[in-house]
Amino acid sequence: MLVKNIMAIIMLLPSVVLAQDFRSFLRQVAENNPEIISYSKLLEARKAEARTNLYPPGPEASFGYMPGRSHSSDPKKTWAVSQRFDFPSRYLAMKNVSRQTVALAEQEFELGKLYILLDAQLTLYDYLSGKKLLALLEKRSNDCSELLRLWKRKLDEGETTILEYNRIALELSSVNLRKRNTEAELELLGQKLKYLSGGRDSFPEEAEYPEEIIIPADLLIRIKYLSHPAFKIPVTEYQLSLGEVAVSRSSSLPELMAGYSAEILPIESFMGPVVGISIPLWSNAGKLKSAKARSLQAEAAMNAEIEKLKTEVLKDYSQMVSLKPALSELKRILQSSGSTSELNKALNTGEITITEYFSLLEIIYDTKEKLIETENEYFKSLAVLNDHLLPDMVK
Repeated sequence: MLVKNIMAIIMLLPSVVLAQDFRSFLRQVAENNPEIISYSKLLEARKAEARTNLYPPGPEASFGYMPGRSHSSDPKKTWAVSQRFDFPSRYLAMKNVSRQTVALAEQEFELGKLYILLDAQLTLYDYLSGKKLLALLEKRSNDCSELLRLWKRKLDEGETTILEYNRIALELSSVNLRKRNTEAELELLGQKLKYLSGGRDSFPEEAEYPEEIIIPADLLIRIKYLSHPAFKIPVTEYQLSLGEVAVSRSSSLPELMAGYSAEILPIESFMGPVVGISIPLWSNAGKLKSAKARSLQAEAAMNAEIEKLKTEVLKDYSQMVSLKPALSELKRILQSSGSTSELNKALNTGEITITEYFSLLEIIYDTKEKLIETENEYFKSLAVLNDHLLPDMVK
């Protein structure tokens, strides 16, 4: 019942996590990313390879022509057709290993695809955060330019000093430098997004972060255990090692041979069925013990990897939980004291100096930038926690 409830949650979440523009971009990545295309070709090759050597070898045919040593002896002719095969249990074990190998290849493909989709999502979040920062810097630059124009007029009229005018000019220069650096970073992020989507330029230029999806950490771990390929891979590797043990055990069974042969002499001939058996007394020595040892190692590796993945989920969850109140606090501060209109009024009436004005203004803009940065980190942490939903979002 618990598994059914968890799977129901998995089916419901993808429809509310990302807006349509986000989903469309991620679909472009899933369909056109060059690495995903390369991985898909590798997957087909691995699946084809896993399905080889599952059947008995082809039949063997031979023909002999043996002349006599004396002139009175006529030649003898022989021919034979035979087929070798193992016990059926060996073929069943080999087919089970083949199925597990195909499953492992598919899960490794899904994991590689998931990481690329997650990278695309996080890069897009960085891009949108950069756009918000650039808009903030442009507003700050425009306000500073207007202030510089007003102080230039005051300077011409002798109502201020060159020191105050230069202080504004330096502030404007600093803001414009940061704006150019941000524009350069956005250009690089845009190029990366273009590469990730296979050369497509259509990614959201302006968008809000998606709806928050927060579920308890223990339930999240259970969901990931059932759906995330990183959790599935060590389990499949262990099951594959058990299959290899079964194959090694079946290798100790005799190999059978059945066929038909004939010897033809000038005056008489002999024809009839032939059967044989090959007993592997030495060829399989140590193989079963080796396979069992690898299986024990795979079991230990599976347990260690799953515990490691659970720890990483809990760490990411703790980071997300710590960011949420910080984000709420920054929003509250800016709502109560984030306006610059009062500062501008105080400066114009002479209540504060230019130095005091920029000191107070710096606090406000630093808080706004911190809000943009924290918001980005928060939603990126949510994206990492909910990365198991990404494959369903691009279907």
